[in-house]
Amino acid sequence: MSSPSFPPVTPLRPAWQIALLAGGMAALIALSGGWMMGYEEPAGFGWATYGLLGAVFAMGFSGCTWAAAQWMSPTGRASLCRPALGVLLAFGGLALGSTLDVFVPEAAAICMSIGSVFSIGTALVMLVVFPRTAPMMRQRVATAAGILSGFAGFLAIQLHCPINELWHMLFGHGLLPVVWGLIGYWAARLAFR
Repeated sequence: MSSPSFPPVTPLRPAWQIALLAGGMAALIALSGGWMMGYEEPAGFGWATYGLLGAVFAMGFSGCTWAAAQWMSPTGRASLCRPALGVLLAFGGLALGSTLDVFVPEAAAICMSIGSVFSIGTALVMLVVFPRTAPMMRQRVATAAGILSGFAGFLAIQLHCPINELWHMLFGHGLLPVVWGLIGYWAARLAFR
């Protein structure tokens, strides 16, 4: 008795191509979102703050896309250390350019929700970019894609919002990658039990 024949599996693209596509799409969504809403420069932001935040976004986007692309293969090795360091540096960058003033939770919630709109858009695109993953890596890919989506929302709202109050920036802007990373993790955990 002969064994059943299965159609050949289409090989995955190289990780760098997948990472480049995912990062490019996320950046395009974030930058076009910031452009559509209109750019507002927060008072008190100097070159050091912009430089640090630029490094933060580069670390977040590249680290998340590389990790997710690596984890699409069962043998892929990656880490979320770069994106996690990016989040910590983001808090430092936001603190560097911000001032302590009256914290208005409603304004922070509005920024979080506007940023989340762009995070949702990015997450939907990531569902197309990362369609196939190894069963044991799905939660990792979803977490990395969620953090990436949060960074996209963070960049979009950071380009638009002129408020530079410390707690507003931390809760309304900087927490987006953390929140969306948790959403990605729990969505994958519930979907792939």
